[in-house]
Amino acid sequence: MWTSIRRRRTDVPWLAIYLSVLALACIAFPVALLAGKYHVLGTDKVGQNVLYLSLKSIRTGLVIGTLTTLVTLPFAVLLGIMAGYFKGWIDDAIQYLYTTINSIPGVLLIAAAVLIMQVYIDKNPELFPTAAQRADIRLLLLCAILGATTWTGLARLLRGESLKLRELEYIQAAHALGVRHGRVITRHILPNVMHIVLITLVMDFSGLVLAEAVLSYVGVGVDPSMNSFGTMINAARLEMARDPMVWWTLAAAFAFMFVLVLAANLFADAVRDAFDPRVRVGGAPVPQAGTPG
Repeated sequence: MWTSIRRRRTDVPWLAIYLSVLALACIAFPVALLAGKYHVLGTDKVGQNVLYLSLKSIRTGLVIGTLTTLVTLPFAVLLGIMAGYFKGWIDDAIQYLYTTINSIPGVLLIAAAVLIMQVYIDKNPELFPTAAQRADIRLLLLCAILGATTWTGLARLLRGESLKLRELEYIQAAHALGVRHGRVITRHILPNVMHIVLITLVMDFSGLVLAEAVLSYVGVGVDPSMNSFGTMINAARLEMARDPMVWWTLAAAFAFMFVLVLAANLFADAVRDAFDPRVRVGGAPVPQAGTPG
């Protein structure tokens, strides 16, 4: 077995897994031992531990990516499948909706929504008595705003796939037998587009992490009191002008964000290979109908 793993003859890339775990252990264990007594990555201008800020920023990025995905999913799946399956005036109305949303600059739309939300929070301080509650509600509303403005790409993909699926013979046979539209969608259309949904959502995760960093950097993202990559970069921008220059906060934010986005992209590639029916394990394409297998 070890010979097969070393020569990469197994279906699962165990050698890469073992090497990755070994590399993580070689980094994590010394850092964990030193973090109890030392500031491993230094401190910022107010004495906060940069390692702690970076780890908390990962939490913020994961929360934004996960919650935004949950908001995006119902909009994209419902409207995309309805547009492709029913066509006609329903298709025209949904296309007009997401075309209108796409025509508005995303950053401006998100900034306007965040500022409106911030004015509401400031005018109703009794609803959010503590700073932590205000930061949390701003984070949740930011996820809702991002989800409501980023579903259009997935909806367009699902519309095109539903247009193709509704013309297949087994769908036409179901219509001829009098099967209701809801049952056709849930039993035939939805299962055949789930691979697109999974692949797109996983691939968009890294984009959401980067979007949070950009929005927080320009001041329309998470609350300034909340730890995130955007707030770390914004604080580091001011520290870079000091003499001597304090560069390790920016370097830590860049390194942790790079690792998180890289991991998300690698996971997206694995999900695509696993769920895309047009790709075999090993890279050989699936034979098309009417061609010799």
